[in-house]
Amino acid sequence: MLHDITMVITMVTTQVAQLPEMDELQWSRKQLLARLDVAMGGRVAEEMVFGAENVTSGMCVWYILLSIYFLGASSDVDMASKLARVMVTKYAMSDVIGPVAPLEDDKTSPEMSNLIEQEVKRFTKEAYDRATHVLQSHAVEHRRLAEALLKYETLNLEEIKLVIKGKSLNRTL
Repeated sequence: MLHDITMVITMVTTQVAQLPEMDELQWSRKQLLARLDVAMGGRVAEEMVFGAENVTSGMCVWYILLSIYFLGASSDVDMASKLARVMVTKYAMSDVIGPVAPLEDDKTSPEMSNLIEQEVKRFTKEAYDRATHVLQSHAVEHRRLAEALLKYETLNLEEIKLVIKGKSLNRTL
């Protein structure tokens, strides 16, 4: 559930912070795929706003706080890749590899290592494609939200709903 969204301008880094829902200690495959989509959404948004040739090394200007779990990665792609790898190797969520926990990296066969890499790439590419579809389908709302964040820095849930609908906020800076 979304609570607030905040933009903090920084020259160092920005990340999507995903805070845990209540005492959430386990996630379904569907929830983890949604987290992948959020992670790749940062990359896609940067491409849409600045162009693919101007994508940064993970240092976007927006720091967005969403109400899901923070993965602590330094960039969107790094975050998505780490999550996809855990989904494949630790949670057995790859239909291709199946319910097998691969051995440690140095003991895994070259064939299994290659299969793991292919699955990580597939998971992240599919998340990228889903994020692209969502952001392109909601480009107007995305722009409204970005402009409101640049103006107000923080929006609560009710303000987010108003902004997305194209309505003005009745508050001072």
